[in-house]
Amino acid sequence: MASSETFGIFMVLLAALSFINSRYWKLPPTIGILIGGLLLAGGVAALDRLGVPLANQFQATVTSLPFGALVFDWLLGFLLFASAIQINVRLLFEQRLSVIAVTLLTTLITLLTLGGGFYYLLQWAGMPVPWVAALLFGAIVAPTDPVAALPLLKAARVPDRVESLIAGESLFNDGVGVVAFTVLVSLLPPNPQDVTLASTLLLFGREMLGGLVLGAALGWVAFAFIRRTALDENTRLVITLALVVGGGALAGQLEVSAPVTAVMSGLTLVALLQVVRRKIQTAAQTREVFARWENQNRARLDAIHDHLSTFWNFVDYLLNAALFTLMAFEILSLDLGWPLLALLPAVIVLGLGARALGVWLPITLLKRRDTFPPYTRRLMIWSGLRGGVTLALAFTVPESDFRNTLLVLSYGVVIFSLLVQGLTIPKLARRATAAAEAG
Repeated sequence: MASSETFGIFMVLLAALSFINSRYWKLPPTIGILIGGLLLAGGVAALDRLGVPLANQFQATVTSLPFGALVFDWLLGFLLFASAIQINVRLLFEQRLSVIAVTLLTTLITLLTLGGGFYYLLQWAGMPVPWVAALLFGAIVAPTDPVAALPLLKAARVPDRVESLIAGESLFNDGVGVVAFTVLVSLLPPNPQDVTLASTLLLFGREMLGGLVLGAALGWVAFAFIRRTALDENTRLVITLALVVGGGALAGQLEVSAPVTAVMSGLTLVALLQVVRRKIQTAAQTREVFARWENQNRARLDAIHDHLSTFWNFVDYLLNAALFTLMAFEILSLDLGWPLLALLPAVIVLGLGARALGVWLPITLLKRRDTFPPYTRRLMIWSGLRGGVTLALAFTVPESDFRNTLLVLSYGVVIFSLLVQGLTIPKLARRATAAAEAG
């Protein structure tokens, strides 16, 4: 099947799923499209068993897709940037210490707890894997996915402070997970590399701190150009596209985290727009002679922010829909088996338990110096959705005896988190909101 034909079929399916969900199902877009994609994937698999040639060709095309590369090299930067520019930067900055704590501690505690439990669970089930592989599964599943979580949190109207904390953690913990994944992959047999604590810390510092510095610098440069483009909206949008694509390429050349670079560049751009707007507003109140000129500038900055948000909201929707459709069809590339499917409920419970411990410990410690709204821990645990990032890491695992085990179980965790946790977040959010208002 030619690439143009595959792309054409994919876009038609994407439009059809989006229409069906919008017109009939009325579910959150990503979840509705995922469910529709899974149903279609099941239909393709059934037709393939019946010997339909087109179904066989489509399944072969899906199986040959480099899913990990598609996510990390093309989709993730755009999606993270789109999520970052929709964040309340002021609240995020106010909670910066809490965000840093949960980003580091929650991810690492979840990784170690899940990896250890996974090792002993598979030993008990008669499907043993090496310790490194078990910890690798922890690194794959531990990071939460902002692409999956943030649209659901906004739709559920989670309290602002809780949403900001969850969003901050999910935006930055990808970098922690990717560093842990990189280190653990280098330890896999048959050619394990010599990894030390010093080299691990150096890698983490380069990836995370380098991404933060590079993203902040690129966001400042983009802001400087955007502010000087007068009323040329198209040029401003092209600058933001160049910021994402060029920033990702530069991050790769400098060997720093491309996801962290994309997040930081988006946050910096929005923060600068908001800071300048506040300065103009303050000046207009204190110097009436310049009030008219300053009000015009403030209105121009508001227009810039609105246009950027509108454009990137559409990009976010389109690429989210594409990602979740791809995720649904990736089930066709898995080698499913009853032993793994029977083990999946225990792995899901283990993942939730590891996440609960990872959230409980840092939030309990942070409560000594900060105040959190009711239901914060429960919302953070249940909103720890896994999505495209988890699957991309799983598909990047090198060929080995345990690769399919990690793939199938990671996919099962992703589907559970999106369909079960994702659909029940609104109910929990309503309880949290009611408790916050009552308090």
